[in-house]
Amino acid sequence: MSLKPPNSSLLASLATALSLAACYGTLAAIGILGALGFAISLNETLWAAAIVTFAVLAVGGLGLGLLQHQNPWPVVIGGLGAGVLGYTMYVQYGRLTEVAGFVLLCLAAFWDWRLRRMSA
Repeated sequence: MSLKPPNSSLLASLATALSLAACYGTLAAIGILGALGFAISLNETLWAAAIVTFAVLAVGGLGLGLLQHQNPWPVVIGGLGAGVLGYTMYVQYGRLTEVAGFVLLCLAAFWDWRLRRMSA
């Protein structure tokens, strides 16, 4: 009997991609629209909340993967990455710290994906 919920295998990857898109996709859109002459007012608190929310959802998806492959390290690394992103967004912003958080989150999502494929 498997404890794996249906259709949960891509949640961590999808939420990680959405977190990246919320961050860098928004920057790209603002840059493009600014170059076209449009002025954009962005609530930075809501922007940061979207980034961190998707990162936390990614960790939740990693937790669902833990039920399948029984390896806690992707959850630990993903949780660390989400924590770093939360620190970066709400305490002290640093570009290198932000990138490190995304790298940890992406590494955890990739590792979880590989473990799920090997255990299936």
